[in-house]
Amino acid sequence: MKKLALTIVAAMAMTGAAFAQGFVNWNISAQDVTVQTNTAATPLFGGSGTGGIVGLTSSAVGGLFDYELLVSTTVNSTDANVWDGTWTGAAGNTGVNMTGGNTTGLSHGGVAPATVNGQSGTGVQVAWANGTFESTVLVGWSANLGSSWVAVSNALSELSGGSYTGVQNLLTANGGGLAFFGETTFGTVNPAALAPGNPIFYSNNTPTAIGTPIFSLNTPMYELVPVPEPATLALAGLGGLGLLLFRRRRQ
Repeated sequence: MKKLALTIVAAMAMTGAAFAQGFVNWNISAQDVTVQTNTAATPLFGGSGTGGIVGLTSSAVGGLFDYELLVSTTVNSTDANVWDGTWTGAAGNTGVNMTGGNTTGLSHGGVAPATVNGQSGTGVQVAWANGTFESTVLVGWSANLGSSWVAVSNALSELSGGSYTGVQNLLTANGGGLAFFGETTFGTVNPAALAPGNPIFYSNNTPTAIGTPIFSLNTPMYELVPVPEPATLALAGLGGLGLLLFRRRRQ
């Protein structure tokens, strides 16, 4: 009987732990994270990431750029394909994201986003408990792609498969212009048991007992451009080969 009682207590404790929640602090300063635009084609989808024009981001709340904090249960993940289903919004992918920024520390690197999911950064409750590490990354995109991370990630998934249609549809629905997307460096966090929570961002990328913070200055938001189709690349290759043969014949 005692053994059965102990088993029930242990099971209840495990169930409680599974549904326990922790607290994190996602205040961001310009000493931790800054963002800048870059008109070079993003290397996330085969672009070079070089030769583009670098510009500042907006600091206005509801301004020109939106952000979302993503988490993954794969600890120490460096999976840059954040649209692949292994990353979720810290608020459960509700489409409510982080907007605006603050002008403190405004520099050539851009500005630091100020709040996540419309809340202040201190003492935010998350769905995993103290003692559990999860990977973190901050993503940002131009507001002409809309304010829904779900919609943006779906469009990025299409782009990874070679289709620009999803991105173009979002641009058409939101006024057009150039589309930008970027990611910070990766981190990990072990939430605190109580508010105000353990910090996700701070100016030190050294692993600690509470995780490895996100420290990402001059984070680039590269331009999203159509991915060349395989047939186009093949034609370009044939064209180059034809020129080479032509030159050899002339010689």
